[in-house]
Amino acid sequence: MDIIQVPFGYIKDGKVFQNSWGKNPEREIGEVRDEDAEKSTQFFQDRFSDLEKKIDEVIEKINATENKGSFLMKLVHLREHLPLHDGLGNYAILLDKIEKNESLVRDIIQKNRVRNSEIKNNLLEETKAAVEIINWKEATEKVNDIKTRWIKTGSAEEDKNEGLEEEFWKLIQEFYDRKKQFFEDKVKLTEHRKRQYQEIIEEAKNLADIHGKERFTKVKELKEGWKEVGGIPAEFYQPLHTEFNQLLKGRKFVPPVDYSDKLAHLQAIKARKEPFDGEALTKLKKELFRDRGKNPDKFKCLELIQLLNEREFVAKLANKRFPDFDKLEPEKKKNIKTGIIKDLISRDAEDLKTYEENSANFSSSDGKMNKLVESKIKGQKRKIEVKSKLIEWIDSGDF
Repeated sequence: MDIIQVPFGYIKDGKVFQNSWGKNPEREIGEVRDEDAEKSTQFFQDRFSDLEKKIDEVIEKINATENKGSFLMKLVHLREHLPLHDGLGNYAILLDKIEKNESLVRDIIQKNRVRNSEIKNNLLEETKAAVEIINWKEATEKVNDIKTRWIKTGSAEEDKNEGLEEEFWKLIQEFYDRKKQFFEDKVKLTEHRKRQYQEIIEEAKNLADIHGKERFTKVKELKEGWKEVGGIPAEFYQPLHTEFNQLLKGRKFVPPVDYSDKLAHLQAIKARKEPFDGEALTKLKKELFRDRGKNPDKFKCLELIQLLNEREFVAKLANKRFPDFDKLEPEKKKNIKTGIIKDLISRDAEDLKTYEENSANFSSSDGKMNKLVESKIKGQKRKIEVKSKLIEWIDSGDF
């Protein structure tokens, strides 16, 4: 069969061949379909055109971006793919395009790596100084900042990159290991000193059994021993110191009431995880009033009790006014409860106005009556505040 010459190739025995180019020998790239040589030739020319378009798009992106180095592997892939591509066209020109841009990108990468080497060497020196800072908080902030900048910095020169990375991360790991060990030792030291303070407190408890000069000598000895123990965090030291001082003065130490369990119980009632019990809340309220301490959790408990009682009162009113209340849609229920609370606030506001007007009518000389009215005014304002918070509960879904 005759050989049919086509641009950049030929057809022989029903097969399409690509001419040799560069170092690449000629090779078979396909077959003539439907005995239509022209149509088959066009098919392989179109494949070449598609590849050329793809390469041109990559080159356009390289020219349009600052991060040209990110296209290196794309160019390498295209270059390695050229000898394997089945098409008809001037592959030598495509290779030239790829190699020129690959060379450009490699040159940029090399320059960046030289610059990155300089940056990382400087960061390494910063790290060596930062890890020697005595203040752990300051040192950690500096180390974390340097670490962030290191990660953002690209690779250094190929012959230096591994060494720089190894040295840097070794410094970082050693720093965190030392920091961890320091705080573990600090916890151990704190526990040791707490035990020493508690031992002195146990000795101080025996002061009640001794008197006179013997007691004076023992108190002096205990005080000197206390000073020698050393510092511990304030949250541990203060209760120990308070107990110690009370024992020195001959007083029985009464630890502050822990309201955390009571507060958690009230929070559970608020979240409806535990049932409402009015009598139990009244009992708890009396217990809280007997404690003269000023623990913030105590006041939170008192406020929650008041809010829970008010919530129960509003719920009873809603069910009384609307017998089918429990069957209503959530939004309707919300509107009813909000309306009831606003009516109650309105009444409280009217009473407050009356008390304030009465207050103005009393003589300032009648101190007892003034105090009574002031107390009423204060209580009325508190009622309004509590009911306003109930509306917040409704809005947040806690009602």
